[in-house]
Amino acid sequence: MNKSGYRYQFVGVCATALLTSIGLMAAPQTGSAKFKSVKGSVTLDSNPAKVGDVAHPGSVVTTGDKSGAFLDLKLNGPDLEISENTRFTIDDLTFDDAGSEPVIVTKIGLKEGKLSGYVKKTSSSSDYRILTPTTTAAIRGTIYTVSAGGKVLVWDGCVDVNWSDPSGSGAKTFNVCKDQMFDPGIPGVVEINPQIKNTEQPAVGGLKAGSQAGSAGVGGAGGGLGGNVGGTVGEGTPTTQITVTSPVK
Repeated sequence: MNKSGYRYQFVGVCATALLTSIGLMAAPQTGSAKFKSVKGSVTLDSNPAKVGDVAHPGSVVTTGDKSGAFLDLKLNGPDLEISENTRFTIDDLTFDDAGSEPVIVTKIGLKEGKLSGYVKKTSSSSDYRILTPTTTAAIRGTIYTVSAGGKVLVWDGCVDVNWSDPSGSGAKTFNVCKDQMFDPGIPGVVEINPQIKNTEQPAVGGLKAGSQAGSAGVGGAGGGLGGNVGGTVGEGTPTTQITVTSPVK
């Protein structure tokens, strides 16, 4: 083969390698949230939700009285526990698992009620947020409960809560760690008392005995997230921003 032939062959090999490299750097994929269990009145985009249904970006999920559900977000979570009387939207759900650590983008808009989640440790480029009218929770590797009323409970790991009072008195930062909660009504950090721990501790992340499909697992008395730490947002509520500082491996 002459020099010209070798040159064309070399160019062809380089072009193939470039195309392969581009393929490996494919755009992030759209994730999904599959219903693992459903209790009571739960709707997905205004239709009754059932086990096996899948929510996507743009979906709206609502639970009624003494109702709840568990979602499997796979790489984007994995676990999300939905309390009773909760309404939220899935605003973004993407993942890229081509690298050594998955890069995820999870954005959930919590309008009413409360959510709990178990988020595995992900890359520093990942972005997991729970957005409410009063709170932005930026989460990486922890077990949490966030309510639309601004309270934040930490079941594992640590969270930095940046609280800004609308009266103009300035911003404050609170470090909230395992078995503590941030109460915007103080504002301040207090220990999660035994009563709250017994009734509010979620089943996500294997914290609580009893399966996620169990009848006591979500919402209502005797189960995951019913009761006294939630609430609907009122006007003039202080704004809270939360950033996890001690990831769970």
